[in-house]
Parts: sequence; structure tokens; C-alpha cells
Amino acid sequence: MVAYCANPHCNREFRELSKGRLFLLPPTPDFRQSLCQATRLIDHCYWLCPECAGTHTIRMEGTRPVVSRVRADNKSLSVLSLCKVARTICAR
Repeated sequence: MVAYCANPHCNREFRELSKGRLFLLPPTPDFRQSLCQATRLIDHCYWLCPECAGTHTIRMEGTRPVVSRVRADNKSLSVLSLCKVARTICAR
């Protein structure tokens, strides 16, 4: 379930679907195994708050989702792992 901004450096709480940007990263078999066999579609949804959505994006890198900082020309600057998010999902 989406509760907070997916950017590990931000902790803004999700309140409205109309604000920010929602990502659905389709699960692959390897990805499902890495997330404790999660099969619910909501387990593959990520949200960036309005501030982070202007400077970041979320994409799959191999079998894991990552938050990337983007420049004005849409090239990634740095990659922040979402392992923390995945561990939180597994702990539920």
C-alpha cells in the first residue's frame, strides 16, 4: 500500500491521488520472489510527492525498483535504492 513518498530522502505522507505521481512497476517472477512472494498489484505501486515528482522518477533496475534523480534533459543523475521500501512491505 502506498503510504509515503518513495524517495528515501523524503517522508511526505500520501493523502491525495491527484497530487504527485503514481507509478505501477509490473512484477516479474524474480521481483515477486524478492518481495516475499507478494502477489497483490498494490504491492507494486509507488508514489512520488509533488516536490520529488519534479526532480525524480521510479524505474525498474533488474529486479528492483529504484528512484532516480533526473536532470532537465531527462538523464539520470543518481540512483537511490528502494530496498528499504521492499523490506517495509515484507515486514507487513
